[in-house]
Amino acid sequence: MKSGSAAAIVLAGAALAATSADAQAAGNGLRRCTARVVYSEELPFAPIDSWLVGATLEITPQHGAPYDITWHERMPWQGPPPRRGQVFRLWCDPANPNNLRLARRTWSPF
Repeated sequence: MKSGSAAAIVLAGAALAATSADAQAAGNGLRRCTARVVYSEELPFAPIDSWLVGATLEITPQHGAPYDITWHERMPWQGPPPRRGQVFRLWCDPANPNNLRLARRTWSPF
């Protein structure tokens, strides 16, 4: 019973932290957006056990005009890279295109 109570407390704390993070993102002028991978490539110019991933993303803000950005990020070599056509949700700021934050999986306005 003690482990069940502890697990419930941990899950409740995680849910509250995620909710406050989304609320904070919404308060910073960020908008709900979708991103679609237009082009993606893996580059070997990264530290050992990682890849440098380059991707061109089409960002579509909710009730806004879409725009493209080129994104480069290092990722672990075990993880799947972004694939052409893949769509995911994030928070974006059209006034500052490089300010992107991934949204939680449970958020679904569409």
